[in-house]
Amino acid sequence: MVCGILFIIVWIIAHVAWSAMALMVDLMANDSGAAPQGKHLMLIFGVLGGQVLCSSAGIPAGLAFYWRGKRNRLLGIFAALFVVGALLQGGVFYSFFSSVP
Repeated sequence: MVCGILFIIVWIIAHVAWSAMALMVDLMANDSGAAPQGKHLMLIFGVLGGQVLCSSAGIPAGLAFYWRGKRNRLLGIFAALFVVGALLQGGVFYSFFSSVP
């Protein structure tokens, strides 16, 4: 049980740090002003939304340490949240940089 709680705490702390770094990169991504303002806002909020999904994926993964009977379901939820969050981030990243001339 301690390992699961420790995993959740470390996972969330790591994603908070990653989100802070990603926010700085996202804010500076349109310094030249080449991309439309709406695409820049979509990049900022899309990446942060994806980070929220990826960081919340650590909770079912940490619970899987303790609940062995529900481990497959919890790991499936972990994988789904993580993949959807990563795809969201990748999608807005691609959309933003494909709109820059």
